[in-house]
Amino acid sequence: MKSLEELTPRQDRIEKKSSGLLPKFAGVLLLVIVVVVLFKTLGNASLFFYPVDEAVEKRVELQDRRFRVIGTPQPGIIETDLSGRQVLVFTLCTGNVYADVVHEGDPAELFNPGVPVVLQGVWSETKPPNSEKLLYSAKDGWHIETNSMVVKHDNDYRSDGAELESCSSE
Repeated sequence: MKSLEELTPRQDRIEKKSSGLLPKFAGVLLLVIVVVVLFKTLGNASLFFYPVDEAVEKRVELQDRRFRVIGTPQPGIIETDLSGRQVLVFTLCTGNVYADVVHEGDPAELFNPGVPVVLQGVWSETKPPNSEKLLYSAKDGWHIETNSMVVKHDNDYRSDGAELESCSSE
């Protein structure tokens, strides 16, 4: 007769599978990509719209940040060369407050004096090139460097009830 010990099922060694580093790495990489995309998207969403008069008033506060500004281009738009790049130099106005603009890139399709635009850029504490040729220059030693322009078609760029104040030159 066999003893009970001999009839007890043997426990075989269970072999551990490899730790699966590749799926874990892929998961972490996917998570990092999602976080980066969210930060980029939310970062753009946090850019505020300022009418020219408010952007000028908050110029020191906005100096190191990108922002969006809405205003009306004044007559006297200049096409010039700046360090080998073609730029537009013009003056933007809201409520008789002026800001000079140096825009790099293609202008919006319907861009013309008197047609309000939304620009995205940063303040620069330098005089814009050829500013002496501008008809309505701000003449304050500052300009907004922009690289994104949208012609304003409706009130989507303003809060309810807000209207752009016209400038005396229009």
